Order: sequence, then structure tokens, then C-alpha cells
Amino acid sequence: MRILVCTCILSSCLAAQDPAKTSPPPAAKQTQKAPAVTAIPKGAVETAPGLYRWTDKDGKVWTYRRTPFGVKRWPADSADIRQDALDKGNAASERTTAVEQGDAVRFEQATPFGKRTWVRKKTELNEYERKIWDLQQKNSAASRTAEKE
Repeated sequence: MRILVCTCILSSCLAAQDPAKTSPPPAAKQTQKAPAVTAIPKGAVETAPGLYRWTDKDGKVWTYRRTPFGVKRWPADSADIRQDALDKGNAASERTTAVEQGDAVRFEQATPFGKRTWVRKKTELNEYERKIWDLQQKNSAASRTAEKE
């Protein structure tokens, strides 16, 4: 009974309104959002394992990283932790070893989550891997010279 009364009251109120006076609420302003980054661009160069650098058509340089939550992008002028660590010769490069496997190099890096291992052909080494490989070769040559003396 109550539902019937409420329905009748509501329908009479709606019928009494002047359709010219009631207008739909104004549409919310549409803000243009940058499209979500879903993939690393084709021309991107890998500067460290999983870290890519790319220059857009306007000349702005971007850094990309694939994470468990998708691809992340930020301006390249931001501090790059891995590159800084490599340049300073600390942490990341000291925890990484390189072992030759024919025409490839196997890298092992100690992380807080366990050992991370990857293999890359010598012709495809990026800057980060090349520096580690060169450092590893210098250290092994120095140890061989010390053993001979």
C-alpha cells in the first residue's frame, strides 16, 4: 500500500513539472589525459637490463621500465639509479658478475630477492652490461698476472 501511494505521488510531481524549465545537468568538462603507456616504443634503446631510453618526435628523452604493474615512463632527466650506481662504481656493478659462455655472457646479480641471472650475446651487450663485462675482464687479467708472480 505504501509503495502504491509513493508511486502515485512521484508520478504526479513529475507530471506537474514544466519540461522547458528542467534541463539536464551540464556535462562535466572532459580533460584530455595522456594515453596510458602499454608498451615500450619500437625505437627504444636498452641502457640497462629492463631499462629503455627513447626520444619522442618533439626531441624529449624518456626512460621506460617494464614492471609487474605495466610499463612505466618518466623523463630521462630524472635521476636514473642504475646508471648512477654504475658511474660511481658502487652497489649494482659490484654485485654483478659476468661469465663468458661461448659467444654469450652470463650475468649474475645479487638482489634482496635472490640471485638474478640473464644471458646476452656479446654483440648485443648494452652499455651497462659492456661496462660490467670489461670490468670483469680487467679483474680476471689482473688476478692472472698476480698468480704468475
